[in-house]
Amino acid sequence: MKLGRSILLVTVGLFSGTFVHGQLEENHMYKESYYLFPIKPGVRNTLAGTMGELRSSHFHSGIDIRTESRIGLPVHASATGFISRVSVSTSGYGNALYIQHPNGHTTVYAHLDHFNGAVAQYVREEQYKRKTFELNLYFRKGQFEVNKGDIIAFGGNSGSSGGPHLHFDLRDKNQKPLNPLKYGFSEIWDRTPPEAHKVALKTLDKNARVNGQFGRFEFKVRRIGNDYVIDQPIEVSGTIGAELYAYDKLDNSRFRCGINLISMEVDDKELFRSEISTFSFAEQRNILKHMNYPDLYETGERFHKLYIDDGNELKFYSTDTNKGRLTINGDGEHTVKVIMTDSYNNVSNLKFKLKRGNSGQEKTTVYGHTSGSAIDLVDNTLVIKAPLNNTSHTVIYTPEMRELQPSYIIGGNQAVYLWDMKEGLPHSVDINGTNELLHYKEMVKPGASYRYYSDKMDIYFPKDALFDTLYLQSAYNFIETDKSEEFSVGDVQVPLKKYISITLKPQISYQKPDKYSVYAIDSKGNAYYKGGEWEYGRVTFWTRNFGKFAILEDTIPPRITPVNVNSKELKFKISDERSGIDSFKCYVNNEWVLMNYDYKTHLIWSEKLDITQPFSGEVKLIVTDNQGNEQLYITRL
Repeated sequence: MKLGRSILLVTVGLFSGTFVHGQLEENHMYKESYYLFPIKPGVRNTLAGTMGELRSSHFHSGIDIRTESRIGLPVHASATGFISRVSVSTSGYGNALYIQHPNGHTTVYAHLDHFNGAVAQYVREEQYKRKTFELNLYFRKGQFEVNKGDIIAFGGNSGSSGGPHLHFDLRDKNQKPLNPLKYGFSEIWDRTPPEAHKVALKTLDKNARVNGQFGRFEFKVRRIGNDYVIDQPIEVSGTIGAELYAYDKLDNSRFRCGINLISMEVDDKELFRSEISTFSFAEQRNILKHMNYPDLYETGERFHKLYIDDGNELKFYSTDTNKGRLTINGDGEHTVKVIMTDSYNNVSNLKFKLKRGNSGQEKTTVYGHTSGSAIDLVDNTLVIKAPLNNTSHTVIYTPEMRELQPSYIIGGNQAVYLWDMKEGLPHSVDINGTNELLHYKEMVKPGASYRYYSDKMDIYFPKDALFDTLYLQSAYNFIETDKSEEFSVGDVQVPLKKYISITLKPQISYQKPDKYSVYAIDSKGNAYYKGGEWEYGRVTFWTRNFGKFAILEDTIPPRITPVNVNSKELKFKISDERSGIDSFKCYVNNEWVLMNYDYKTHLIWSEKLDITQPFSGEVKLIVTDNQGNEQLYITRL
């Protein structure tokens, strides 16, 4: 269970801030005439996403240009150059085209419906030559030259796009993304400053407190014009980290976009600055440390940490010596100011006050919501909440028995105990006579490879797989009702930087292991295929997420539903109930036919090499799932 959040509703206060209308900074501008807006140039448009925006697992690398919610709008070359790369994929960017320009920059056009001109014919011929839908082709200068304004493709919804739009990247000579909005596109107007919604304060050491308690607590803000306040001062002690839930909105757009520049001052002294003007794609995974990952997992909200957390290797921060962590000393109130600036220099400010509270060494009583027992791990501290009465006691076993004393009391009837995990890994805790297993096995340090062995599973952590020290939990459960096994590995709210290898050691026999694979099981019981290789009765797979895993059988082949099957077009809907689609092959009179695939709609459809030739004769479609089960469809035209 997570620590309860303290929400402060604000009602009164007055504060005036600044608001700057949308003008580009001169020192960030290139020649305004160099780049052409790639969709309906010269016509006012809006965006659905901006560079630096927080996504669930990465920073958005470009802008998402709206295409009137339809497929087929012409996409223009933003500047003269040559097509350097084309990729075709069922996921990610889908159909994407890259143009390299004389100034060393590269523009990227993604989620396209189809390419245009000679490159389109070349790609189709290569697909037929290699007998594959997915391609990744590189070109040299002189093969496919383009001029500024040429129609190079048509907008679409391919890959992992959630709706028709054009994803547009601008990259430097090292393929690092740049902010396209700093390059003078008059088609986009923005005079709307960023919006703030919540602040979170989190204790960063065992003795830290926020309003007398340990943990992470959220506070709603109140808007005054274009600025924001929290009216009541917040008591803090020890080392505290601040987080901000905010986003930017552009004029006439409902979409939540990214804020490129966020800074935090305390008493007019800047302690933290995050300026996302560029980054390396190799660093993308660090976004899981830039955001509050547990809150993202629970609520989907993307909080910016206003300090550099342990393990975060991103390079776009400027901080004081404490990396943005807050320590309040001295009496009186201290003003925290968070300044949010979007790509067009629209600014909004958030102000709140902190004052020094209890040091955390004293046992204090705080008032608020109380509940029953709860156990949670927050960074290096195990938090145990338990009902308090005359006979209550809490004992932790490491395996030595250690009776704990309350660190503080909530509402007079709930005790909170804090245990530093560096003092020993607890395997169980006794709360008022009820023992609960905690399943902590090892303390794994980041920065070096590590192997964990047990009778139920082995786990291999490659070097730099972890962001921070890991308190590894693992457990095994045999489910009697369906005679299945469940393996729990780690905490789903702890992010991994790189893939780790897990070898499961089944305790029951699987008669046909070639029909069994590993599946991740989510909180709702849904199963997601992970795969795995069997050897000596064990199955090994790779994952970049902790969680629960099961070994499940799949003997059911995919489904094929004809949609249009005629001399002009072959279109089918394909699906699979468990392991998912792995491959599909279509033949007409034993000649391979290119089939496009959109996993979002489950549709595959033909694309002829010679559009003048009708389909005629035997049509054969073979669809295979990830477990190797095949479905065959045959008809004649």
